[in-house]
Amino acid sequence: MKMYLHSNLPSKKNYTLAVFWLLSTNLISSVNDILTCTVGQTVHPIQVSFFRFVVTALSVLPFMLPKGALSFRTKMPALHFWRALMGAFAIGCGAYSVLRFPLLKNTCISFTEPLFFLPLAVIFLREKVDTVRWGCTLLGFLGIVLITYQDFRTFNLWVLVPLLGTLAFAVMDLLAKKMVYEETLTTLLFYFGLGTSLVFLVPALLVWEPLTWKQAALLTGLGVNGNLIQICMFQAFKAADVSGLMPLRYTEFLFTFLGGWLFFSQVPTLSLLAGGVLIIVSACVVTLWERRKERGKR
Repeated sequence: MKMYLHSNLPSKKNYTLAVFWLLSTNLISSVNDILTCTVGQTVHPIQVSFFRFVVTALSVLPFMLPKGALSFRTKMPALHFWRALMGAFAIGCGAYSVLRFPLLKNTCISFTEPLFFLPLAVIFLREKVDTVRWGCTLLGFLGIVLITYQDFRTFNLWVLVPLLGTLAFAVMDLLAKKMVYEETLTTLLFYFGLGTSLVFLVPALLVWEPLTWKQAALLTGLGVNGNLIQICMFQAFKAADVSGLMPLRYTEFLFTFLGGWLFFSQVPTLSLLAGGVLIIVSACVVTLWERRKERGKR
């Protein structure tokens, strides 16, 4: 099977299919947060990130090696470089933040990505963003204000770490959108894993400690899930405009809430729940709006 992202591009945008892929992305991402929080209690975050990226690259090789050198050919080496650099920074920030903040709070902080992404999508991808999309995104941001208010009121500057990571994720997703129609899925996954591994190689060696079989298994799961996240994300980008999908990022709130409660007994505060309600409402409204627009084009 040829793993070209553009091999079966739909003639029309399919928002319902995009929602399925994005929900899958959010679910797997929540699982990875749980794995990171679990293994990060005994393994340095830099070593966690390095091992994850190595597995990401190695797990793609079985699909590339049988096809020879042609499977490694890329048309966009510069974009691969910048995407790997942004990815290393973003996931490094994420690994640190998961250990410092409760899972649900950390996830909600990452929901500021649309505020970075929507202007980027308009400027660099020239996507048209209607009033409803902007309104739903801003409604979601009000929820973020409720969630992070206490940290900013007490000048807890560590909250900037996940915010900076979120900005890097927005840039990384923007680059993925530009590459998704020209590159194969395997090259996108492989060069991302290779590039990020090289970024973390020296720092990981400085803090390296031997791993137990359980730790190695959890880290392997992180790397494999990292590929699955990107696959689902690319499929979502194929099916709908990026700016239309970003508000649905908020559905990860539900997955993370369940994960934090079931695995770490993390109980959210009232302000966190109130902010989450605003976030979920914004996601539901934009979903109904996009489906209505899709029906109107038929």
